[in-house]
Formats: sequence, C-alpha cells, structure tokens
Amino acid sequence: MRINAFPVRCSDTAAPQPQEIRKLSEFRRGLVVPNKLLASGITSHDSAKDHTVYTLRIRTGCGRGCGLDLPGAGVQVCLVGADGNAILRRVVPVYDPVAAEQEALEICKVADREAGVDCKRILKSAASCKSMSAALKQRFQEGSIDEISFFGPELGPLASLMVAPEEGSWRVDEVTVSSSRSRHTDRFVCRDPLGSSGQSMGFLAPVPQDAVVYGSGESVVILTREQAAALHAVGMLDYCQLKDRILIATAALVAAGSSLCYAVGGWEATEPFLAGGVGALVYQRMLQANVDNLGGTQYHKVQLPRPAQALYKAIGNPSVRLGAVAALALVAVWGMQASSASQETDLSSMLEMRQVLTGILGFMTYKMALVGVAVVPPTTTQHATEGNRTV
Repeated sequence: MRINAFPVRCSDTAAPQPQEIRKLSEFRRGLVVPNKLLASGITSHDSAKDHTVYTLRIRTGCGRGCGLDLPGAGVQVCLVGADGNAILRRVVPVYDPVAAEQEALEICKVADREAGVDCKRILKSAASCKSMSAALKQRFQEGSIDEISFFGPELGPLASLMVAPEEGSWRVDEVTVSSSRSRHTDRFVCRDPLGSSGQSMGFLAPVPQDAVVYGSGESVVILTREQAAALHAVGMLDYCQLKDRILIATAALVAAGSSLCYAVGGWEATEPFLAGGVGALVYQRMLQANVDNLGGTQYHKVQLPRPAQALYKAIGNPSVRLGAVAALALVAVWGMQASSASQETDLSSMLEMRQVLTGILGFMTYKMALVGVAVVPPTTTQHATEGNRTV
C-alpha cells in the first residue's frame, strides 16, 4: 500500500479501534475433500460439457531456499469444487515456449464461444514469449510466478485446492485459479514449506481476492483492506510518537549537558557543547526527513508550499547530511586554527582540544537519545496502541 505524501503530523493520526483479525487456519475449516476425479485436457472435450480454460498462477516464496530444490521434480495441483468433483493437474518443472504455443493452438481448436476463451490474446501472448526467447526456463524458483493454462470441466467456485511438490522441498506463497467461462478467480494462500522440509501437501481454502495477508506459517493472518488500513494507521502513529520522543530526548540531553558544562566551566565550556547539541538536533531531524521520504512510509499528505517541499526533500538527502557534518568539522578546524594563531601556549592547545571533544560529545547526544528511547519501556498509552495490533 503505497501512499505518496510529505511530513506526517502526529496530531492528525488518530489511533484506530481494535478489530477482529482472522487467522488463515479459520479459512481452512470445512475444507471439501475430493470424491470424484474428472478428466482434464484436450482429450476430455468429447466426454464432458461446460468446459473452460483454467489459468493457474503459482507464486513461489521470495526467501532464500524457497525454490524447489530438485530441478527435475514437478508440482501436482488438485482443484476441488463444492460438490467434491476435482481435477488433478501436473505442472511440469520446465517452461517450454514452443510447447506452450502448441498447447494454446490445441485449446483454441476445441474451445467454443461459451467457454469464454480469448484465443487472439492467448495466441499472441504465446507467440510473444516464443519470439522473446525459445530457451527452456526452470519453474518454481525463488520469487518466480509461473503460469499455466489447461482445458477442463467447469467446477464452479472452488472449495479447496491441494498442492504438493513431487520431490524435494518447496515453499509456495499463493496460487490463483481463473476460469475463462465463469470469469471467476479463486485465491489460495499457503506460506508454508512443503515437501521434505515441511508438510507433504498443502490443503488450502480460498481467501477473499482483496484480502491483505501478513506473516508466514502458523502466524499468517488475513485482513480486509479496512483492517490493513487500520493497522497501517497504528504503525504510523507509533512512528510519529517515536520521532517526537527521540527529538525530545535529544533536546533534554543537550539542555542537561549544557547546564552541567556551565556549572563546571562557565560559558567557554558550554559554547562548544551547545553548538554540538544544536548540530545533533538538526542532524537527527535530517535523518527523520530521510525516512519520511522513503516510499510507503507516509500516512497522508500534508499540503506544503513547493519551496517547503523542496527544502524538506533536500534535508533528507544523505549528501546534504554529509555536507552538513563536513561543514561543522571545517568550522571546528577553522576555530582551532584561529585560536592557535593568537595563542601559542601548550595550555591553550589543551583547552582547544578540550573544546573540540566537548563539541563532539554534544553532537553525540543524538546517539545517546536513540539508545535511551530504545531501552526505556513504552508508556501505558503506547502499550494500549500496541494492543490494537494484537491478533
């Protein structure tokens, strides 16, 4: 969910009310077991009516080791209708553009108009894939989306789906099944390792098309778009509060350190620490602006004049931050040289070094604030906000 915006204002971000969140296991209750296996493919055209072209899109997980580790192994997929009728299909492990084009031609020869097959699009897509590359392509690799189409009897909205690798280990994220006749699409979410590293087979139930899926394994939850938006709002509220706490903690450390320096050494000791602390506050705000400018971080748009928008983007630029730190260092060196030109005693050199170290200490208060905010436990209000995310 990408929302382009400029600075997030915490005052405009309200904490959403907690909502009931369903786990993936709840969708798997009452799964339909296949009781009759129907023939599929071109040869089944004469033995059954109301045929359709099914299109399967299989998405393999993106993590390391999610791909099918045995290149010669295929994947078995079983579509199950509400009445128990089922279609079993083997997905071969290698995609062959030439064979795919031939299958598309055979489907278009036997498919009638009621099947809803767009032969022009199918043939054009197959020819385009063949022209781009006639080389064989291994399926079920990490992050890949493999698509196949086949001819078979219309089952209606699917009640369940069974998927399993023939051998080896494999992790599938999602499988979508579309029917050309009914124009209906079923979506199935797995997110579990299958084969030798986990379950032998995934027995899946359909989930809503517009649902947002979070997590993996037993922690998978299914959210509506409204629930996902509410969860996003909670996260943005936490982010706003975290930014404020870090800035307040940095300012408090600068104020406390400046007071201590003034009590010990007067204004001469306070000045470098205060200068470093102000630099720390500016640098901290620049870091936050950089995070604000990242894609998907914003919650809603705050209308700002164009010059202000350009300035906000500029201060979040890493090059600008580096330039600011370099400028502070040059100013410190220039100050030391100017002071050395007027006083050449060993005592003055020691004082100059102490001032530089005091300035560095003031600048490092932003790091101390980060550590302090991370260590200090959240308040009661923050605990309540986190409770809204609890499943």
